[in-house]
Amino acid sequence: MSAASSEHRYVHTPRSTTAKPAKKKATPAEHRVQVAAARLRVTLDERLGRETPAKTKALAKEPI
Repeated sequence: MSAASSEHRYVHTPRSTTAKPAKKKATPAEHRVQVAAARLRVTLDERLGRETPAKTKALAKEPI
């Protein structure tokens, strides 16, 4: 290769990972789905002997 050619000509700089999208408020229907999914996760984790995150357990206890 010549000194003028770039060995990394196809390498792109990574996008910034520090910018996070703003969280939007979940609609009541979306929240019900999240609660139901959390309940399923807790049940599955119990059956498989896995630890469930506290955040998921708290969500599972909320009323639908």
